[in-house]
Order: sequence, then C-alpha cells, then structure tokens
Amino acid sequence: MQTADITVSIVLPSLLPDGRYMRCLASIRAALSGRASYEIICVVANMDAFAGWESEDMTIIQEEGAGIYNAMNLGLTLSTGTYVYFIGQDDILLPASADALIEGQKHNADLILADVFWGRHAVFRNYSQRWHLVWRNWCHQGLFYNRLRFQEIVGEFPVRFTAQADHYANIVFTRGPGLTTYSFPGCIAWYSSAGFSSQHPDSAFRRQFPSLIYANFGLISFIVVTMRRALLSSARTIKKALR
Repeated sequence: MQTADITVSIVLPSLLPDGRYMRCLASIRAALSGRASYEIICVVANMDAFAGWESEDMTIIQEEGAGIYNAMNLGLTLSTGTYVYFIGQDDILLPASADALIEGQKHNADLILADVFWGRHAVFRNYSQRWHLVWRNWCHQGLFYNRLRFQEIVGEFPVRFTAQADHYANIVFTRGPGLTTYSFPGCIAWYSSAGFSSQHPDSAFRRQFPSLIYANFGLISFIVVTMRRALLSSARTIKKALR
C-alpha cells in the first residue's frame, strides 16, 4: 500500500470479476496511487469466482447476507481509512478524486461532496445544501464520508431499504452535530446509471420518506413533500383518464 497523508477505504461490492470489475479496479489505482494511501475492500457473493484476485492493496471477503447494503455494511465494518467511499463495479473513479480528498482533508471535512458524470451525456450535481435531500438523493459515487463520524452518527445502512438506504443515511448523517462539509468543484467519478438503485424502486423507503423528512427537516418540508406527492398522483390520474 502507498504511504501518504490521506487514507481512504474503497468499498467495492462485486458479483463477477468481469471486464467492468477490472476496469473499476484499474481506475481506482490510476486515480489514487502515489497521491493517497488506500485500501480496496471487495465484498463478493462467491469467493471461488475471485480466487487469485487478492493483492497488496485489496482484500476480498465473502458477503454476509444478500443485498447491496449488506455488502456495503460489511465493507464499512472492515474499513480502516479516515474516509470511506462506496463504488459499484461498473463505475469509474477519476483522477480528480485524489484532489477532492486532499482538499477535503485540508478543510477537516466530515463529508466531501463532488459531482459525477452520469451515463452517456449528463452530469449529476451533488449540491452541498442539505435541503436538496428533500427533493432528491446525492449520488454516492460523488461522496467521501469520514468513516468514524459516519459510524458514530448513522451506524450502518438500514437493510430494510433495498435501494435507497444511502438516501436515508445522507439525511441522518448531515444532521450530525458539528458536521463539516467540503464541496469539490468537479466530477470525481463516472456512474454508469445502471446501478441497482436506478433500476429498482424502494417501496419501503417511499412509505417512510415523509416521516423521515418531518423528523429531520421539520413541518414545512413535510408539507412540501406531501403536497408534491399529491400533485404527482393527480397528474398521473389525469394522464390515464385522457388516454
């Protein structure tokens, strides 16, 4: 492992050691080697498929329980870095990620936010204002969490949510006392837009979202969320009636 002032644990849940997996690993090493000390914790469903892939900078472990957030929680538990970062095997980490880490640590940031390239044509903006979480989640490929602060405030990702537990975690984490945030001006990753959360609805999170907003943002935000849902439901009803 490289020696530097910055340490980051990269948690990489993976199903198969295919071309996307190798591309992701190469991008992590290219972005961070010589600039930040790092460890890669690869959480896999089948250890046999990854036999022989271990290396000095990477640990491969068997997942405990099915689901992306079970894998992320296990990786978080075994992480040792100052910061922790979660990436999918079909994503790409960019060299600007090292700059974001360096600047974030200079600002003693508990949360480092940056933008990500999304799919083929878009840029996803992770706006630093916390109230944006009322409207949409941050893309976690643009986030570095201070590991100890995350574990202190959030604990772990709630596995009762199958696709949006990171939205829950971001809402709870950013309410932590004395939390410091640094917003990096640029993209630090490419997100394929084919991740699990983009393809699967999370009905359990959707049911709890209004009460989560009320508990963490207050009555006005709760009313806004409730009214927005009512308007969207009415618009869908009218659209069906006009067909």
